[in-house]
Amino acid sequence: MIQPMLKYSFLVYHKEYRKFLLDLRRRGMVHIIEKEKELTSEIRDKFDHIKDVEAVIKFLSKREVERKDADCSLSGAEAFDIVKNGMADLEAKQQLLNILKKEYTLVEPWGDFSRETIKKLAENRLKIRYYTTSAKGFEKKWLAEYPIEVISHHAGQVYFVMLEKGYLTEEIPAEEMRAPDRPLSEIKADIEKTENEIKELNALFDKHASESMNAIDRYWKQMVESVEFDKAIMHTRHEAEEKVMLLEGWVPEKQKEELIQYLDKQNILYAEEQAKEEDKVPIKLENSRFSKLFEPIGDFYELPNHRELDLVPFFAPFYMMFFGFCLGDAGYGLFIVAMAAIFKPKFPKFKSILTLAQVLGLSTVVFGMLTGTFFGIDLINAEIAWLEGVRRFMVDPSQLFYLAIILGVVQIVFGLFIKVVNITRTRGFRYAYSTIGWLILLLGFGALYGLNASGNVSESMYSTLLYVILAVSGLLILILNNPKRNILANFGAGVWDTYGMLTGLLGDLLSYLRLFALGVSSAILGMVFNSMAMNMKPDNIILGPLVMLIILVFGHSITLFMAALGAFVHPIRLTFVEFYKNAGFTGGGKRYTPFKKLT
Repeated sequence: MIQPMLKYSFLVYHKEYRKFLLDLRRRGMVHIIEKEKELTSEIRDKFDHIKDVEAVIKFLSKREVERKDADCSLSGAEAFDIVKNGMADLEAKQQLLNILKKEYTLVEPWGDFSRETIKKLAENRLKIRYYTTSAKGFEKKWLAEYPIEVISHHAGQVYFVMLEKGYLTEEIPAEEMRAPDRPLSEIKADIEKTENEIKELNALFDKHASESMNAIDRYWKQMVESVEFDKAIMHTRHEAEEKVMLLEGWVPEKQKEELIQYLDKQNILYAEEQAKEEDKVPIKLENSRFSKLFEPIGDFYELPNHRELDLVPFFAPFYMMFFGFCLGDAGYGLFIVAMAAIFKPKFPKFKSILTLAQVLGLSTVVFGMLTGTFFGIDLINAEIAWLEGVRRFMVDPSQLFYLAIILGVVQIVFGLFIKVVNITRTRGFRYAYSTIGWLILLLGFGALYGLNASGNVSESMYSTLLYVILAVSGLLILILNNPKRNILANFGAGVWDTYGMLTGLLGDLLSYLRLFALGVSSAILGMVFNSMAMNMKPDNIILGPLVMLIILVFGHSITLFMAALGAFVHPIRLTFVEFYKNAGFTGGGKRYTPFKKLT
């Protein structure tokens, strides 16, 4: 659910305003209303600096070192400057190392040489020319015909030099190359020097990743606080010849008493207002422990606006079921639950995500037991004696098709009920007549079909009820769909909406077949790898089980990854496209971010 918000306007004497802002920040409850003002150059510079600090934190967080809780001797700003300069130095040295390695590759065939010797030869008008040709193209007779010396054979090429005096009158049939600028030993020495410098920089980064992360993180928070404080001043209006400061903000209704106590104690004037329809009210969600686990999934789309329902508690049970349906293997579900339990103590920051993984894993276990699939083993047809008592609770794979359709119908109808509530909250109950008409039509047809199929209704009663359903739903859909339009306009709009609704419902319902397709495909993939492992293992007491184990681990790893990815993505698609649309979700809400102290 969405916490209700109250709008407050604060009037503060200018000499007491800074203290007031510091008090507000310490209490951390007011979401300041931002005016449409361009950020100052000073604030933009601070934002750029914050991004630099974030880049340093991200860079250090990737270092695989043990983090120390104790503070380092340096301040966060000092440690940040050292690491940032080191990062720039590291980039430059890595670029230099790449250039040196390319140079080494080019000079390697020529090896070492003496600059002094080459200089003395040049003084005596002797010039060295450098050539290369393929090993097949090199002719040994050249050694007698020309003053040449083979330097090396490298990668199928022959590298050699020719000594000439004055000017060469006859060209040798080989590719002439540029003379190396320096001997190989110098390049190698520079490479070793650069690599050592890079090692020293990495050691420096490891040291700061271990000792300075807390200080740099605290420095980042201080910078964010500074920016938020500057923004609070920027969004303040100056009244009464700049003697009075006016600040507006939103406060959760639950924190109203705490805020008023402070304002009365400080003798600060304020005005309280209820949220209006046109207001851009920040959104703060307050859900149960179960629904809260699914809030990160809802964040993939957008937050609701303040006048509609938060759909997280309503899609959470469906998403859990859909994930289990798509993955559909009890063995995979148990594996996910076990892995999440192992990693939860090691990664406390991701506790809620790993708990969500466990919930989804348990749903997979339930659906896997329902369909009789365990690591690709078909338990329904497996000859396992102790399963005889529970097989009657298992669902044949052919029935999954109908189960997917039933789940789709339930969620679509449930979404329409929510749409009635959303329209009532945002526009008024009269605007929900059309949606109510569709609910009467769908539920009425469903109930009437059930009664007729079971033989509990006579033919005359069946016809009467059918006409009543069509008349009531037709009146609501075609005539009363908008209280502000006349009958003819409503009828035309109703006919068009009927066409869109019928085609949309059919498309939405067919979308739920992806649950059936994904559930069956993951089970089939698991069975295929099981069959491969059994058929491809060699007839050897040692190699047989080893090969079978390798195929099973590799195959089920691929299947689990692909199936889990599909089970995560496709229920999101069903949620955000089919369910959100039928629930009349508008969205556009902005998250509640109170002006608060971070350090």
